[in-house]
Amino acid sequence: MIQKRIESLRPTYAQIDLKAFGHNIEQARKLSGTDIIAIIKADGYGHGAVRLAEYAIKNCGVRKFGVATVLEGIVLRKSLGPEPEIFLLGYVDQYLHEEVFINKLIPAVFDDEIAEAYHSFLEQNNLKADITLKIDTGMHRLGYSPEMDYQEFLKKYPRFHVCHVMSHLSSADSDIEYSYQQKERFCSFIKNNNITAETSLLNSSGIANISNECTLARPGIMLYGYLYGNNNVDLKKVMRIYSKVVHIKRIPKGETVSYNRRFTADKDMTVGVVPIGYADGYSRNFSNRAEMRVNGVNCPVLGTVCMDMTMIDLTNVPLDGSYPEVEILGDNISAEKWAELADTISYEILCGISDRIPRIYKD
Repeated sequence: MIQKRIESLRPTYAQIDLKAFGHNIEQARKLSGTDIIAIIKADGYGHGAVRLAEYAIKNCGVRKFGVATVLEGIVLRKSLGPEPEIFLLGYVDQYLHEEVFINKLIPAVFDDEIAEAYHSFLEQNNLKADITLKIDTGMHRLGYSPEMDYQEFLKKYPRFHVCHVMSHLSSADSDIEYSYQQKERFCSFIKNNNITAETSLLNSSGIANISNECTLARPGIMLYGYLYGNNNVDLKKVMRIYSKVVHIKRIPKGETVSYNRRFTADKDMTVGVVPIGYADGYSRNFSNRAEMRVNGVNCPVLGTVCMDMTMIDLTNVPLDGSYPEVEILGDNISAEKWAELADTISYEILCGISDRIPRIYKD
């Protein structure tokens, strides 16, 4: 009933397969040989972080989640309650330290400026707090050098409890040799400093390609059914996007379609209009390039993708007089294919699916 009501508002919707999400969690655990921090930043890569986290807790026993921003962490905390550990993996502004502490968020500390600011807040309020210590082993984005003096760090910031030490692989999907160099730097840092806190290094491609010597792993994109690099991992796609044709017209040879007349019919054609466009995350790069699937037939996009609508070629589709359902993203058309057409990666594609497309959760 709820699905039908949502579809009546607009026939374009995303179906989120929660069991597929759970399957991918178990694959990540199996391959890493440890528990995980489930990365659900960017609203669960566009899938809906709160619903995914609730499912992961109830059905998969996940107790650790990773997000990028304070707001993402607060939303999760208010929805999930006090028990799960929520790790902030990015930058935290000093004006948000109170919100971080009140909401039991675990910030990443990656240089002395960040450390001093948060530690000063704790000192002023006579508090202690868990943190993640981030080490830069070769990504050269965030993190202390592996040559840092860890014992001096502990002395300098006594109000920190380092509950987690992490680093991040830059190229686990494309450069295994370099990834193993990063792993060696990180493992040496852990060993040389007798660190007993939880540790994590492997991201999704790392989990698939590199042996895990840490106590945790941090799967992201693989939880949603995608993975780059050479691998044979049994993953299931979590998101599918469906719509329906809302208008059909016949045009004669020589007529043009959509803005700027970028498509000209080379024969008499049947054109269908589908209510999805670039405001929904269906890129203008798909103009005259992408396909949608209707009644078992792949139908090319005709002309320029509009803000709210896209035209497709229905000439070869068997039609029975009704307006058919359309598979836009799913078993036959993947986010990897979209990414190829848009010269990007599946991460960006999934994160870019607009909130205008309602998510319907299937268990």
